[in-house]
Amino acid sequence: MGDLYAEWARVYDCYYPDRSSEVEFWAGLGGQYGHQWLDLMCGTAEVSLELARRGYRVLGVDLSPAMLAVAAERLAAAADYPARNLSLAQGEAGVQPVADGAFDFALVGGNGSFNHLNGLHARAALRELCRVLRPGGGLGMELVNPHLLKEVYPVRRFAPLRPAPGVWVEKVSHNHYDQAAGLFQIRQVAQYEIDGDRGEYEVDFALRVWEPDEIRAMLEEAGFGNVRYYGGYGLQSFDMWSSDLLLVAEAQSG
Repeated sequence: MGDLYAEWARVYDCYYPDRSSEVEFWAGLGGQYGHQWLDLMCGTAEVSLELARRGYRVLGVDLSPAMLAVAAERLAAAADYPARNLSLAQGEAGVQPVADGAFDFALVGGNGSFNHLNGLHARAALRELCRVLRPGGGLGMELVNPHLLKEVYPVRRFAPLRPAPGVWVEKVSHNHYDQAAGLFQIRQVAQYEIDGDRGEYEVDFALRVWEPDEIRAMLEEAGFGNVRYYGGYGLQSFDMWSSDLLLVAEAQSG
């Protein structure tokens, strides 16, 4: 498959609200583990950069060249010295070019980026994350609430949550939940204009519907323990109507 985000990357950030609560949430839970961080599936690195500005040394890794190009532009435009705490690299979730135990904390955010992985790749990614974390290091993940995926309307129209100057975009999502396969099938069609430059994209992809018990079992199999769930950035408990499925786990020694 080609780069899913080849066109999407140009308008990706428009569909996120202000991310300060997200940054504060992960800094608050992850900071206790140390200052060497991995941000896997970092996307346009908006969160990565803000974490770097808080003093963490962050390696942002993403598979998409288009997303990393936007991330590199963001980093180049950052004039403040703390931005130098962030570096970027292209890579797959299951193969990280770093030594064992290189990181104190690993983040897999991106509003459910991990849900894009199938079972085989998801398990490989978790094993690799456990390898690159020091014993006792922390893992933070943001997954899509499986119940909310099942309840989504067949067709949804999305307006930008954070419109940018000079940018117009309209997106329609056609959704189908395949219960037997545990997959949420999505076709997104969008038109956009950026500073007078018009474009459009159409992408098909699937999200794996991971139930909390499935994720816990996969984490334990990969070498993680002490799994805690949250239902939002305010540290509220997770339930079936939570906006997100957030979790923190720890890499076990031995």
